[in-house]
Amino acid sequence: MGGSGKTTLIAKTYNCEIVKRHFECSAWITVSQTYSIEDLFKSFIRQFYEAANETIPLDLATMSYRELVETLVNYLERKRYIVVLDDVWDTELWNKIKVALLNSWHGCRVIITTRMDDVAAKSFEVGSNVHHIKAMEENEAWTLFCVKAFPWNARRCPQELEDLAKDVVEKCQGLPLAVVSSGGLFSTKRSELEWKTTYNSLNLELNNNNMLKPIKSILLLSYNDLPYRMKHCFLHCCTVDGRGIYREYQGIDTRRIADRYLPNGIVNLKNLQYLVSNQLKDEAYDDFNRMIGTRFPPKMNTLNNLQVFGYVEANSIVVKEIRSLTQLVILEIVNIEGSDEEDLCLEIQNMRLLRRLYVKAAKKDGILCLDALKSPPPFLEFLVLNLRHLGLNWSRLTNDPLSHLEALRNLRCLYLGKAYEELHLEFKNAFGSLEILGIFDCQNLHSITIDKGVMPGHKELVIRSCRMMKEVATGIKYLTKLQELRGTIEPSGVDRPNVQHIPKITYYYKTSKGWSIRNLSSFQTHKGRRALVEATRTLRKVPCLL
Repeated sequence: MGGSGKTTLIAKTYNCEIVKRHFECSAWITVSQTYSIEDLFKSFIRQFYEAANETIPLDLATMSYRELVETLVNYLERKRYIVVLDDVWDTELWNKIKVALLNSWHGCRVIITTRMDDVAAKSFEVGSNVHHIKAMEENEAWTLFCVKAFPWNARRCPQELEDLAKDVVEKCQGLPLAVVSSGGLFSTKRSELEWKTTYNSLNLELNNNNMLKPIKSILLLSYNDLPYRMKHCFLHCCTVDGRGIYREYQGIDTRRIADRYLPNGIVNLKNLQYLVSNQLKDEAYDDFNRMIGTRFPPKMNTLNNLQVFGYVEANSIVVKEIRSLTQLVILEIVNIEGSDEEDLCLEIQNMRLLRRLYVKAAKKDGILCLDALKSPPPFLEFLVLNLRHLGLNWSRLTNDPLSHLEALRNLRCLYLGKAYEELHLEFKNAFGSLEILGIFDCQNLHSITIDKGVMPGHKELVIRSCRMMKEVATGIKYLTKLQELRGTIEPSGVDRPNVQHIPKITYYYKTSKGWSIRNLSSFQTHKGRRALVEATRTLRKVPCLL
């Protein structure tokens, strides 16, 4: 298995001075899945000569196979050498290179690392020993993780993080690379909230976080060695966005993964816990049709251990089968028809562990009615008051929702996309924790008013595609901590004195070639320029002003 520590173990042996004194020359060659015998021989020669401070043959690059073999045989004759062939996948490799690595009975050693059982079991026609790398014991993995994750706490896990930390270590399955990389990722997180957020988005972190790149590389090697049909299933199971974790892999097109059925065999994965086929993106707020779920085969109710079920395409069979998925923590189901709404509500009531629910109607002019949900799951009911991110999309409300939303004391991000049908929206109270507000495609909205004292910590405001709005929000001057203003309101509708405190202002406008962006942050500099001009009027006898 990749990441089990094979290369690390051999490297410690290879680089040990005591070991090196036993050999006259050495070479370390990383073979991997694709290789050229000629290139391997050239690497041998180059490393042997460099280690001995000898001049590399000038014609090395142009040597034929025969010349390379002769050069190696002549150089290694009567020498004791050690060679490492790292990451061997091909059982025939030894047959191809042994002609150049003759057994001179001087105590030479060849060390091979491999993740393939058939390579390890191969007869090398000389005395050989196989050392199987075992996964770390649970206590060893825990100790290593604490060293990497808690350097700021004397390498001890805080009590409030212990349950989460042990779950992370359990996921690593005793693989040192996974333990070290995960520990490094969590080492920058101090609070329980940060840990939970990172833990719940490990797939995304694998895709985007540099600390986890080694794991991603190892997984990609293992993935490439799968049969075609297994690759197809793996791509479905591991997709995080429309393209999947392995964006660079071009063999199978995953861009239209949402239009496909998952393989029927997926229902046999009885221990499957996470199944996510698509990820909601910011741009989906103004594009209703972007969210298309993945179609799942029948008998999904056999996946009794499933905890995360993401972006499934609804139908009457799926809605009824999810009643057996009682371990679900996250459920995201899209394109619900009116005829299935009541059944969906009945099934959701049985999910006592549910913490996140995402539901989308089948048609943009449809009304999603969840009145039948008489008794919401306890965790879901509790979390409502602790919501940090809320998006209301295509709800087309005629009653002002703010009077209800202001009760969400912990709300940090609020997105309203085609969510409000009236002319005016007024922020009167509270929203003490709100940092990001996005208002999109509210076509009837004429004005927004922000009262003094509301949203004291607000940092980002986006008003886009509200075609009736001719002026930026009244009272924006009260948002003293606002760092960024973005939108499609004409620059003439931006009152300069009221936005001079905002460092970044971006205006989106449409041209014949599409959407363009204009930076209006220069508004901020006008005040400074005027102040400079006024100041210079009081200066006397200044020889130079730069």
